[in-house]
Amino acid sequence: MQRAVQYEETGSPSVLRLTDVAVPEPADGRVVVTVRAVGLNPFDGKVRAGLIPTKAAFPRGIGGDFSGVVSAVGTNAEYVDGTPVAIGDEVLGWAASTLREQLTVASTHLVRKPANVSFAVAGSLSTPGQTAAAALRTVPIGESDTVLVSSASGSVGFLTAQLALTAGARVIGTASLSNHERLRAAGIVPVTYGAGLAERLRAAAPEGISAVLDSAGRETIDAALALGVAPERINTIVDYAAVDEFGIRTPGQYERRADVLDDLVRRVSAGTLELPVQQEFALDDVVAAFTLMESRHLTGKVVVTP
Repeated sequence: MQRAVQYEETGSPSVLRLTDVAVPEPADGRVVVTVRAVGLNPFDGKVRAGLIPTKAAFPRGIGGDFSGVVSAVGTNAEYVDGTPVAIGDEVLGWAASTLREQLTVASTHLVRKPANVSFAVAGSLSTPGQTAAAALRTVPIGESDTVLVSSASGSVGFLTAQLALTAGARVIGTASLSNHERLRAAGIVPVTYGAGLAERLRAAAPEGISAVLDSAGRETIDAALALGVAPERINTIVDYAAVDEFGIRTPGQYERRADVLDDLVRRVSAGTLELPVQQEFALDDVVAAFTLMESRHLTGKVVVTP
């Protein structure tokens, strides 16, 4: 048997329980991974709280990202490049119900973890990284762009801003004052969110803003439209009502791709992409981990290490 995090009813983090479940066996095209780290995401907490509907039966597992070490391999288990998965491979990827000691996962949802990338960072990368990459596929960014990224100190926003910088754009990011120095250090021009945002953005970018990558919501969208940003150059991952109302863009339920995740972790390995980790928790402390993640007083990812 192994330990896994489950819950029998929706609610606060206190509904989470550690339960003994069977050790998985790898079917065709799948592998077993001994989990080393799981980065928590707001989506996980919203589903657990009942804010995002799901038809999954109780008891439910939780978690979507992970890193770990391959401990068993089924037949025909290959990475997306066609090479075989081997026992002992250090990997990262995505799956359902990852907050457990071991999990089974399709081999095509895995990529190799570079040796110089920690398990904590690797286990946190898939959801925010692939969301950021999907945003930039929806609204492509180039050297001629001045880009506004909202919530630029959050995991998705910080990765989005860094990818836009890599594409050659000038990047302005909204954040609380306490996070401005971290944004400046990364090459992002910080602007405080809140009332008067459009005026502060106009002062920060008198030449104009050509694209907006939003992960905060209506305040950012209203300011962008007030500054004359074309709706088709605005992307949001949170305000889906604004998509219909204004004709702005969204990646929606984008397809996760191993080749995208592989590119992201290689950038982390090369030092051109950073994903800060704020705190790591043991599996026994999963309630405290979710409580911190949902407090919104974050400077990096909250990670559980089974």
